[in-house]
Amino acid sequence: MELICLGVAAFILIFNVFVSFTRGFRKSLLRLITVLVAAVASFFLARAIAGSMGKELVLWMEATLGGDPNFAPLFSGEVAAGDAISQIVKMLVAPVLFLLSYIVLKGVLIFIYWILCGVTRPEHRDGVGSHFLGVPLGLVIALVGILVFVTPVLGYTDLFTGFAVKSSEAGTTTELSETVKTYHSDYIAPVNQTPVLSNMYSLIGNKLFDGLTGGKWQDDKLLLRDELDVLGDIVIQVQILGGKPVEAYGAAECAAVDAIAQDVGKSHMLSVLCSGVLNTASNHWLAGQTFLGIAAPDVGESGSLLLDAFLVVFSTSTRENIDEDLDFFADVFTIMVRHEIFAGLKSAEGEEQLAALITDTDFLGEVQLLLDTHPRMQPVGAALVDVGMRAVLKSIGLPEDMLTSHGELLEEMSEALKNVELTPEGQLDTEALTEDLGAVFESYDIEVSEASTQLVAQAVADHFTPEELQSLTVEDVMEKLAERFHAVDVEHLLENAGVSG
Repeated sequence: MELICLGVAAFILIFNVFVSFTRGFRKSLLRLITVLVAAVASFFLARAIAGSMGKELVLWMEATLGGDPNFAPLFSGEVAAGDAISQIVKMLVAPVLFLLSYIVLKGVLIFIYWILCGVTRPEHRDGVGSHFLGVPLGLVIALVGILVFVTPVLGYTDLFTGFAVKSSEAGTTTELSETVKTYHSDYIAPVNQTPVLSNMYSLIGNKLFDGLTGGKWQDDKLLLRDELDVLGDIVIQVQILGGKPVEAYGAAECAAVDAIAQDVGKSHMLSVLCSGVLNTASNHWLAGQTFLGIAAPDVGESGSLLLDAFLVVFSTSTRENIDEDLDFFADVFTIMVRHEIFAGLKSAEGEEQLAALITDTDFLGEVQLLLDTHPRMQPVGAALVDVGMRAVLKSIGLPEDMLTSHGELLEEMSEALKNVELTPEGQLDTEALTEDLGAVFESYDIEVSEASTQLVAQAVADHFTPEELQSLTVEDVMEKLAERFHAVDVEHLLENAGVSG
């Protein structure tokens, strides 16, 4: 490949030097002017044509796919996908259009060149000195042509090299990564190391390439190499995640999730797209609908509680808060992996294991520290408590029909709740309630750890306000407790997030 590039460059050089020598200084100067005009005009023409191509492609996609309910969100304004696709196409095709436009404009401007030659025809023929003076002009013309050729060729290979290097450093061994490494070593790397041409690209070509592939999108400056660098890193991290089931994840997978969250924040375009996709998908899935033809993931009974909580938060994601949302998700994900929570979420048989993991480790305490600095994530905190509470209750044997089979237990718990002390801020005192509930459990010979009791107390206290308890009878509290233990109210999560159901 590098020999082909050198051959093309050598042909451009020899041809233009020869032509300039035969035509002399005056005609070569006119050629240089037309070549420079063609190069400059091609730069701006390529950007304009690329922008039009991007818009036309989006219009075609909208006409073709917009009527399909599965793809409607992409073109209905719910997700800023159309503008992003248009911009990406513009940045991707502009360099090759630069080369094609230059070739076409040179063909058109040759007529202008001949007209200028006729208008400026001298009375005497050019001497030998004029022909030799044409040689350096031929060199300049050749350099312009070589630069126009080098800019897209080495620009695209340079982009591929960045992804190949990242893939190699990541140490992934998937089919994609191995293909990338092979293709890079056999074809791309030799082109990037082409003598002379690589130096020319480093000095001038890369700046031209960035000028062609850069632009503004939603009042923010974008550069193709930056966007693809981030996207390539995300692809590599996804390959790492795809190698194991989630319950077998370790430090490497947690680092990959965190890297993806950080990468999205580095790109304005990805931040907008990610927030739009999360927002729209979450609203669709909370409403029981599909998004792009995909239904909400089936993660089991307990897992669905956490999923719904994250969906509630992500349903309000915007460009301004997506970084915080993804950072929190990555941090919680790491904590869940460290405490092996996913193993308990995987199946109903793992409920007892999940209860022990949540109540007998520092899991909730670590999550609470995150919640203190991420107020938007309170619904997730509430869901985590719900998951733990349900696991604890199942572990002590409460059946589904609690009012019938455990009426006396619920009655004493309701009495304890109605009589619980208040904090100076006027909230239910969960520490006092923990002691009262512990005494109730003990009287019924139910063995529940203090951590488990505190978990239940927190979940119950969150379900009532002090004012509400004063107006409810014990029977009313019992019914609400049974409802609270039975399932998690997504509408309650929505209210906590400040979202209407």
